Amino acid sequence: MKATIRIDIDSAYNMVNQQRQVPYAMKETMNEWMFSTNKVLKSKIDNYLEGGAENFTKSGFRVDRVKYKTNLYGRLYISLQRNKPYLDRYYLKNIIEGGKVLPPRPDRKKLMQPIKGRVDVNNKGNLRKRKFASLRSQENKYFYGIPKGREGENYRGLWQRVGKTKKAPNGRSIKMIIALGKRSRYTKRLYPAARIAMAEYKKNFWRHFAIQYRKAIRTGKKISLSKS
Repeated sequence: MKATIRIDIDSAYNMVNQQRQVPYAMKETMNEWMFSTNKVLKSKIDNYLEGGAENFTKSGFRVDRVKYKTNLYGRLYISLQRNKPYLDRYYLKNIIEGGKVLPPRPDRKKLMQPIKGRVDVNNKGNLRKRKFASLRSQENKYFYGIPKGREGENYRGLWQRVGKTKKAPNGRSIKMIIALGKRSRYTKRLYPAARIAMAEYKKNFWRHFAIQYRKAIRTGKKISLSKS
């Protein structure tokens, strides 16, 4: 997600009479807006993904707060990496921007795509942890690879033996339940996070400024009285 919002601080100076408190009020405003918008982004993503988003996905929305009133710089961004040598939230960029979907780890060369309605998935539409390994170990019911008589990587996957009987111990037919033949695929943008963040800015930023400016003025008066 890349959304650049430039604040015209001159507008803030023009809004008020006591201008000494503007930089401090702006720092507090930017932080308040970023954290509140971050909450909005985490809550609204459930409306765009089937079954909602995992908590781990939501934790990818991050804020770097503005630390100093003399340097009004902060970030509302997505973190794709946690504490691993690869991008473990790699998919979040695809959700927000669309584009090329790659395997999640360098050691995995192909995408793992459950076939809808053929294999048990969680309420987010993802394979449960260790599900693939569990099914593949049941060699009497499932097998991995490209079936005999078929050619091409599009047929690579985990297949289920269907219609098993004593006369047909290997099943009367087979059906793919998890596809593993593609190195990549393309997806459209699912969650317009940048547009939502910009809408939150237009709707709420200056309201936050008015609140923080009033707080700054009250704080400034208390400090002045304590020094007199």
